[in-house]
Amino acid sequence: MKNTQKKLKAKHFRYLDKEYVKDPDRFLKEVVQQWGLNWSSNFNYLINSSLYPPMRTSTAFEYGFMHHQLGQMIEIAYVILKKSALKPIPSDRLFQYSCKEIFEAEIEGNKIFPEKVLRTFFGFKNLKDWLAVLDYLLRRRDYSEDNMDELPLDLEYIPIRELLFKLPQVLREIYDRGGVQEC
Repeated sequence: MKNTQKKLKAKHFRYLDKEYVKDPDRFLKEVVQQWGLNWSSNFNYLINSSLYPPMRTSTAFEYGFMHHQLGQMIEIAYVILKKSALKPIPSDRLFQYSCKEIFEAEIEGNKIFPEKVLRTFFGFKNLKDWLAVLDYLLRRRDYSEDNMDELPLDLEYIPIRELLFKLPQVLREIYDRGGVQEC
């Protein structure tokens, strides 16, 4: 039987450099851990201010930089998913808890389960769709309070925001556990 699985190559990614595709642990160390930024809060502001112009502040915020970093994190999450041989959760089982203990640990204990979140992340949208979400957020930055009527918020906003907000936390948890091999 022929193995038809595609090999992960840098040319298939828009944001990731070759060395990070080969060694995702390097990305986790250099970007997620060493920079010391609260990526979740920055991404939360990026998403909310892109979708709702009145939430924008006049202070300097590097939208392009944060957009690029979010793109890198989405792509590194995909690399980790593939290298860990994890399968996305089927869409009919997304956001379901298999037991009360996991629900309580996640919701009340604020515990992160990287495998579950990565599988949910790519079960909700595939890599191509997540990159389309990023493009959409960037386009929405052109809207102002004057043309807000043209900005419909759909029901997907809530899970998109939640999953993108959790992504840096998941990557940090993977790093803290010892990297991709421990995922």
